[in-house]
Amino acid sequence: MKILLVDDEERAVRGVSRWIAGEIGQWEVVTAASGADALRLLESGDFNVIVSEMRMTGMDGAELLSLVEQRHPDVFRVVLSGQADRDTVLSAVQPMHQFLSKPCDLNVLIEVIKRAETFQATIASAAVLDAIGQANGLPSVPGIVSEINEALASENWNTQSIANIIKKDPLLSARILQVANSAIFALPHPVLDVVQGVSLVGAEVIQGLAMSQAIQLRNVKDSALLSTNALFDHSFQVAVLAKTFTRHVLQGDDTCASVFSGALLHDIGKLILLDAFPDQYSRLLSIAAAENRPLWELEFDQLGATHQGVGAYLLALWGVPAAIVEIVASHHSFEVCSRRNLPCQVVYAANWLCNGGDEALIERELESANHTEQADLFAKHLLSWKSDALEHADMASPTRNNR
Repeated sequence: MKILLVDDEERAVRGVSRWIAGEIGQWEVVTAASGADALRLLESGDFNVIVSEMRMTGMDGAELLSLVEQRHPDVFRVVLSGQADRDTVLSAVQPMHQFLSKPCDLNVLIEVIKRAETFQATIASAAVLDAIGQANGLPSVPGIVSEINEALASENWNTQSIANIIKKDPLLSARILQVANSAIFALPHPVLDVVQGVSLVGAEVIQGLAMSQAIQLRNVKDSALLSTNALFDHSFQVAVLAKTFTRHVLQGDDTCASVFSGALLHDIGKLILLDAFPDQYSRLLSIAAAENRPLWELEFDQLGATHQGVGAYLLALWGVPAAIVEIVASHHSFEVCSRRNLPCQVVYAANWLCNGGDEALIERELESANHTEQADLFAKHLLSWKSDALEHADMASPTRNNR
């Protein structure tokens, strides 16, 4: 990893640089005393990460990261600043991936970078990495801004009513969790629930995030927009079904929140790939449906990445809690989920059922997993949950969505 630290307080930035280099010897750390210096360095070297102060003379951190997003979208963008207020959120949230506040435990910074490095290693395509870096401006559900504005204008609006609107949109939900889990709020525990995120972030930031997403709709083709809407609908159906399963097999509010959020965000990688490669990805969706082939296999063959890997990497960049990232990363892997916790298994089950609940697929997965004890038990759970879904009218109706 090659890291660029930017701060006009040279003593502070040199101290951070020496500490990181001492802790992680294989990382290269370079410093810059201004935004202009940082841009020149970025042009001359292949950097993986930029960590910038917000308040600097001349070009501030928000302006710098906006330019980095445009010119070097694959670079992981972190704000490390003592300025943590709502104005900062609105100015920096579009270009940044994560916000850490000063004074910062440098072990936290290292872990943030390590986490991103782990998921980045699963993606072989430079074009896909660029697409992930530009995902802060992906389009939102049509009409979501109008719905939010109308709700906020009402005298009867509350956190739950706004959250119910936002839950229709996986991208906006992820951005809310991104901001809520940033150091701006300095919470001692992760925010897993969109409702809690809405309560923390506040109406002004929600409107700003929704507006920044909606502006991008002007550049989306009609065919891609139809696919995007179908993906939004599928994600919400999987989330509702997963939440229903959770009430039957799991306990605890945190678990329920991570399951719903993980299910809502499980296909966010598809949105990135569809936005970046609309024609090519639309063809892959058609082939997967026509030939009943797993979409993720076609993705890996044609794009060098899978939508579950892309989605997990994006959410890791955004600082979304690990419990949710793990669900997104594993939602197509029967063998991995058989060894994971129940939240991962429940979301796998809900997605499988909403894609038709093909029992022959489970048989093939069992054979591939060599019928281990864990795999056999997981298969029994899947068949049992399918039976429950067919018996209970309150469970979501399965709908096909190309796996």
